[in-house]
Amino acid sequence: MIHAVADWLQDTTKLQFDEIHNLMESPFPGVSSFARLTDPMVIKARKMSKPFALIIGLLIVVFGQSVFGQEPSPPDSDFVLPDLPELPAPVDDVFNGPTAANLAPPSVDDLSQFQELNRFQGNFTTDENSFGIGTDLYSAPDFKGGLVVVGDNVAMKIGGYVKADFIYDFSPIDSMDSFITTSIPVGAPPRTNTRFHARQTRLSFDTRWASNDRLVQIYVEGDFFGDGSTFRLRHAYGEVGSLLVGKTWTTFTDVSAFPSTLDFEGSVSSVNRRQALARWTTGLPGFSEDVTAAVAVEDATFIYELPPGVVGDVRTVAPDFVSRIRYSPDWGQFQAANVLRVGGFQKSHGDVMTGYGWGFNFSGVKTVGANSKVYSQVVFGKGIGSFRSLPDAAPVSLTSDEPVGMFGWMVGVTHDWNEDLSSNFTYAQNQLEITPLQPPTDVKKTTYLAVNLLWTPLERVTTGVEYLYGVRTDVDDDSAAAHRLQASFIFDLP
Repeated sequence: MIHAVADWLQDTTKLQFDEIHNLMESPFPGVSSFARLTDPMVIKARKMSKPFALIIGLLIVVFGQSVFGQEPSPPDSDFVLPDLPELPAPVDDVFNGPTAANLAPPSVDDLSQFQELNRFQGNFTTDENSFGIGTDLYSAPDFKGGLVVVGDNVAMKIGGYVKADFIYDFSPIDSMDSFITTSIPVGAPPRTNTRFHARQTRLSFDTRWASNDRLVQIYVEGDFFGDGSTFRLRHAYGEVGSLLVGKTWTTFTDVSAFPSTLDFEGSVSSVNRRQALARWTTGLPGFSEDVTAAVAVEDATFIYELPPGVVGDVRTVAPDFVSRIRYSPDWGQFQAANVLRVGGFQKSHGDVMTGYGWGFNFSGVKTVGANSKVYSQVVFGKGIGSFRSLPDAAPVSLTSDEPVGMFGWMVGVTHDWNEDLSSNFTYAQNQLEITPLQPPTDVKKTTYLAVNLLWTPLERVTTGVEYLYGVRTDVDDDSAAAHRLQASFIFDLP
């Protein structure tokens, strides 16, 4: 009888371990078995099957002869219990990089896969710093943890978030999805408006690989602010070393100084344009690593207010030439940027006429203690109105235009009340010069105010409410104000 029990024990134990190894095998080629090892069913089987088999075996060895009157039969010589590998550290710790203390890999292949992922951590010129204060809706997701796909010398992080906005307007404004102060109608009868949408929902793909000891990145991101809430391209660029080519934030702006608003539009003075460009970024000899300089050629866009009766087409005779200097210590960031432009216009059956534009944008952000940051910006120049969707040139006579001057400024503060609550306050103004023949209903000045309270009750889940106030003043000094209340829910991908 003891032979029968031993045979049953051998068959049962071997079957259980075969099932465990089947569970450990990944259905996806090239994907680590760590995910299977951390499956609750595998862990339970591993914990229960081996002790269960050992206990029964000991009982047979100790009591076999006295109870059954004979020695137990030894197991077949060709059957050896397989040794299971130790469980790895939790997945979140593994993606932060393997260490001797928290990772005991089951195989060389698995270890090399996580080392491969760790290789792709690096600094890029597009990395922006929110200083861990407030909610950051502008920067690309960190390249660690979350949805990361690892291949042969390549890794891709899938990021983004779902953002649902609930908007109520107490007064007339024609831009229902974002608070664009230039769309406030002057002289309109009173009305209210309600709008729900999720157009700011975002999806990104950050792919990296190594080539000749250099780290290469391509980044693609989009949202749903296209026509009819269709998917729209926001960023699409490649970067290697000091060179970046593609579509992203203009070199004329500073994303770290953007206000932490729930409103998609943001401050009336912020240069929030994304456009195709080629940019070179480098350190400066004789300065610390915190100081960098960049030069770029960028796609040019012009907006002209034409004299009455003049017909023709805008011509882009040259790209925008942009440069900047940036100082980025641990406690803040400060930037000075410059743009030089050449615009063109061709009347029907006439020659191309050209004009010149220039601008400066000074911005800065500084942490105040561990829980607050203050930020500011000043932008001015001639022929740069299109960076704020305003005219670059306006008529000075019945036959000609001249570049229009613009001056804007912004101040703000972001504060973390505790680990779950944060607030932001932003105030900004923007003003254009007036030309002699400009229509009286053109925009002369806009004002923007935003204050909010955000709550993060769960990891990667944020909700908040924001009050928005704006004023539009026209060339004839008529003005109108708008008030909006916006509530938002944000669900971040890990």
